[in-house]
Order: sequence, then structure tokens, then C-alpha cells
Amino acid sequence: MRSPASELEGGCPAALSLSDIDVLVITSGHEATDQRIYAKQALSLRQFGANVAVVGALEHRIPGKVPVLSVSKPSSRFIRFLFQPWRCLWAVRKCRADIIHFHDPEMLATLPLAKLWWPRTKFVYDVHEDFANLMLISDWLPWWTKPFVKVVTNAVEKALALLADAIVAVTPPLAEKFPNKERIVAYNYVARAFFDEAEKLSLEAHKREFDLVHLGTLNQRRVHFLTDVLKEFHRLRPGARSMVIGVSPENEKVMHESIPDGCILIGTTPYEEIPKLLGNAKVGLDVHPWLGPHLKVAVPVKVCEYMGAGCAVVSSCMPILNHILEEAGVDSNDLRLIDGGDPIDYALAAVQLIEMMIAKGADPGGRLQKSARRHMVWEKEAAKIAQLYHRLLKKSCAI
Repeated sequence: MRSPASELEGGCPAALSLSDIDVLVITSGHEATDQRIYAKQALSLRQFGANVAVVGALEHRIPGKVPVLSVSKPSSRFIRFLFQPWRCLWAVRKCRADIIHFHDPEMLATLPLAKLWWPRTKFVYDVHEDFANLMLISDWLPWWTKPFVKVVTNAVEKALALLADAIVAVTPPLAEKFPNKERIVAYNYVARAFFDEAEKLSLEAHKREFDLVHLGTLNQRRVHFLTDVLKEFHRLRPGARSMVIGVSPENEKVMHESIPDGCILIGTTPYEEIPKLLGNAKVGLDVHPWLGPHLKVAVPVKVCEYMGAGCAVVSSCMPILNHILEEAGVDSNDLRLIDGGDPIDYALAAVQLIEMMIAKGADPGGRLQKSARRHMVWEKEAAKIAQLYHRLLKKSCAI
């Protein structure tokens, strides 16, 4: 079996070894077992030989091979942004670390003190999303404060990030936002274990029970749009079955009153169950009809997961997603991209894909799964992070 390091073209397993390196992965805004943080990054680093611990609020499940230093869950956004970073730092004050990897922008506030406390440690800031532009769509901010909060957030984030030794971002535009000399892109792709589980549990396309699936949480505006898509889909295809996975309690109340017959709502679901659920659906749906600034630099992970589970896909156009799919040579007949659009456009595209499967016996999802296996595997991205750590520590030794 090949080691993770050998997954990177031209990489040398010995050169990428992180043996005897101590790494702290700290999150103040995510759950400690979050997929990118724990199941992808922390476990991958451990496979490279690093001694890894994750620091954060532990809510949903018992951790596995990588230990978690648990801190209390923040009781409000105010606590999260102002106090949670310091809780996390206090929890690790006696720990030794060669690398400390921050996963949330509010953790940057602790960076000046952290660099004094660990003078030989290298600090990495992981950028998941365009945090400043997210302020413009936050339901919890008064509308008149949003432009000001965005400007201040952007300036403070960039200034504090200059103290980090490196930036890891999920897309190229997010990496380019920061002037740091050491920057890499590690796309939030699907781990090989997901592919393996999906291939083991997935049904053949024509045997899948659900015609349409949507995975993930939504803001209020997109909840209403998705509900309209489902109504149109079931109107065009009477007797169809659909499901929405990961519905929050607030959204469940809104959707329950208006979803059509044949659609089921599933609440918070352990990630381990997602491959099986998606593997029982013909078409995966992603709706981002209003392309705000924060989406122009993002990639919807759910699209990669649909592909990994062998679903055909209907998705909104997004610049980075379009580029990735083009580079992967994905057939537009298998994955339909809609530029903005109305609910009927998404519903029609899903119906056309399903009819193609039934009338012609086609398997668009199977072709997408093969493409994702070649181009959208997390382990290749993890090797980039291992290489980054190696460079940072070599520089440190050379000084």
C-alpha cells in the first residue's frame, strides 16, 4: 500500500515524513471532530507521522485515533469571538508544539501572545471561507452595520494574519487575499475513505430509492428557494422521492409546512452515514442562485461528495467550481450547471438527468465518481500541507 506522501506527484515519502513533529490543530468556531479539521487534516497528519492533537469543543462524538483537548462550547457568538480563542490557548498553555494550526479567524487575536509564549513554534492560519464578505449576509448583524463590519473584519484579519508563518486556503482566490510569502491551496476534497465507503454501500443508479437529494445547512433565503425547487420537481415528476439531509431545527419548521409529498427531511446526521444516504439517491442538488462575493471564492464541498457517491449533479455555477470541473474534463451531460436561474430551471435539469438514466440506462453518476476519484481526493491536498510543514521546519532549523 502506498503511503500518503507518495500520493503527491514527485513527492518523496521520506522527505514528507513528519515523524516526531508535534502539531496542535486549534478551532474556536468549529466542533473538534469537524470533517476538514479532524477526519481529513488531523488524521492525515498523523499518517505522515506527526504527533497531533485537536483543540476545540467536543459535542457530537467520541474522537478516534487523534486525541482531542476539549474546551467548553461557546454559548453565543459574543463568547465565540471574544473569549473562545483565549479558552483554547489556555487549554494548550503547557503543551509543546512545533506547528500550531489555527482554523478560525478569531484565533488570530491570540497570535501576538502565542508567538511570545512559543517563540520557536511555526503558526499556520487555515482559511476556510471569505470571512469578511460573510458579514454582509449574516442574519445576526443589523443591516446598517454590515458594510462597516466587513471593512473592519477584512483589515484586522489581514493584519493579524501577517504574523502567521504560512496561510493554507481552500481555494486560490482565498490564498491570494493574504500577502504572506508562504501560501498554499488545499482544496477541501473528499477523503479516500469516503470513496471506499460509498462504492461499498451505493446502489446502482436505476435501483436508487431517492430521485433527488440535498445535503447541508442553508440560510433562510436559500431554504425558501430550495423548497420551491422541490415543489417544481415533484410537480414535474409525480410519485418521485426526495430527501434533504442536515436540516436545522429552525429550517425544519419552515420547510415542514410547505414541502411536497414524497420529500423527507433528515436532521443532523453523523458524517459516517452520508456515503450510504447519498449512495441511495440519483441526483445531488446544490443551490446558490445568488452569487455573493463570498461565493465567488468558494467551492461547494457537497458537489464533490455527490460525485464521490456516484450521484448525477445539478448545481449553481460558481467560478472556482466551474474551473475545477473543466480541468477534470467533466461531461456537462452528467453535471448540469445553472447560472443563477429560477427554481424551475433546477427542477427541469434534475428531471432530465433522471429520465436519461431510465430511458437510456445511462449512469452519469458513475462517470462523475470516476472523475472525482482521479481529481478530487483529499490525500493529495494533505500532502501539500505536509510539504508546507516540512518547509517551515527546515527554515526553522536553518536559522
